[in-house]
Amino acid sequence: MNKAVLLILGGSIGTLCRYYLADWGQNRWGLLFPYGTLLVNLLGCLLIGLLLGGFERRFEALAAVPVELRLLLMTGFLGAFTTFSSYELEAFVMLRQGAWERALIYMLGSLVLGVLLVVLGVRLGRALPI
Repeated sequence: MNKAVLLILGGSIGTLCRYYLADWGQNRWGLLFPYGTLLVNLLGCLLIGLLLGGFERRFEALAAVPVELRLLLMTGFLGAFTTFSSYELEAFVMLRQGAWERALIYMLGSLVLGVLLVVLGVRLGRALPI
């Protein structure tokens, strides 16, 4: 299949998932904090870890994974799904408004919990028959 088509397909689905999940998170937990973006970023970390772990279990190395599969799922879907550019903008706005505590909690929470979820995703991806 054409690489551009795989990227468009994965990216379109990732974008829609990001929009609806982030919107749900904001509506669920309120507008005072960027909960929707945090939720999407953390879930994206878990998903990329699951993919990496599953790919390593099945193919032994990421480079051995068919390029079409990586383009569709990692570059297309997850590239559109995760929103670290939005994360940076929201952190900047909080800092500019003088909300240092909220900004620090948001930035550290995203980074620390994100890495932990990637580790969890890799372990689950290696263990589950995906």
